[in-house]
Amino acid sequence: MNWITQVARYHIEYVKTIQGFCEQFYGYELVQEMYIRLLTKNKEQQVIVNGPVNRYYVFLTLRSLFIDFYRQKNKVIKVDIKEVLTLQQIDELEEHEGFSRLLKKVDSEVKTWEWYDQMLFNLYKDSNKSMREISNGTNISLRSIFCTLKNCKERIKNNVHEDYLDYVNQDYELI
Repeated sequence: MNWITQVARYHIEYVKTIQGFCEQFYGYELVQEMYIRLLTKNKEQQVIVNGPVNRYYVFLTLRSLFIDFYRQKNKVIKVDIKEVLTLQQIDELEEHEGFSRLLKKVDSEVKTWEWYDQMLFNLYKDSNKSMREISNGTNISLRSIFCTLKNCKERIKNNVHEDYLDYVNQDYELI
């Protein structure tokens, strides 16, 4: 019989030992780590003494693993979920403010245009109508609407493009 098989006969006892250290969730994992440590460190002489398993040595190994685990567990930085939600809300608020500033820049750009361009662009932007529907409702040719809107979009692109890139790159303070 393999020596690790002899040690594994008391598996449930080892798990209960770990649970006795007040670790309910990772008990089985820590026992598996104990087997790995015994095998990799070649501890057969310390574990098997004159035939039976030296349970005290196994207990010391389990305690050592638990203490290492506990130290590593305490090194993990824990953050309260309320803080995470607050940070997320701050990020969303910054994004919203950046988007609002971008829209204000677009609106201020539109206000510098001729009244016809302003009226047509705002009609297209604010109503969910297609160019064809606007053409049918206003008796303005579709070609004229298309060319006007195309020029309007080009002017916005030329004058607000850098702010748009700042918004896309989440540099909200630069807008």
